[in-house]
Amino acid sequence: MTRKFLMIAATAAVALTTGMVMTSPARAQSGAVATAMASGSVGEQADGYLGIAGSVSDTVRQEVESINIKRRAVYTDLAGKRGVTVQDVAAATGCQTLSSRVKPGQVYRIGAGAWQTKGAGPIALPGYCATAG
Repeated sequence: MTRKFLMIAATAAVALTTGMVMTSPARAQSGAVATAMASGSVGEQADGYLGIAGSVSDTVRQEVESINIKRRAVYTDLAGKRGVTVQDVAAATGCQTLSSRVKPGQVYRIGAGAWQTKGAGPIALPGYCATAG
């Protein structure tokens, strides 16, 4: 993996652990979104955003979109400060999220692949995450 991405991943890891990237509004989710995540209708993606994995209400869909807009704003701010792309920050954050925040039983997606359910073991992360987590 490129040195640049590894630096972004390290920055994202520090930002995640100190709460800088996924600030409360970017992480905040209603009971409806939490329920949808628990049921496997909403999940985390390797691109750093939430995704719709099943049938959800319009309210849940709107809340997921709102959370993603807030995440994009945080990623954009961090990208500007680091001189990298928003996609790089989002992907680095996605690597960290998949490795540390997705709980067993929750769904996740790598790239355009199928939604998967996390088991007891670690998620097999994309190659670009190999040293990010």
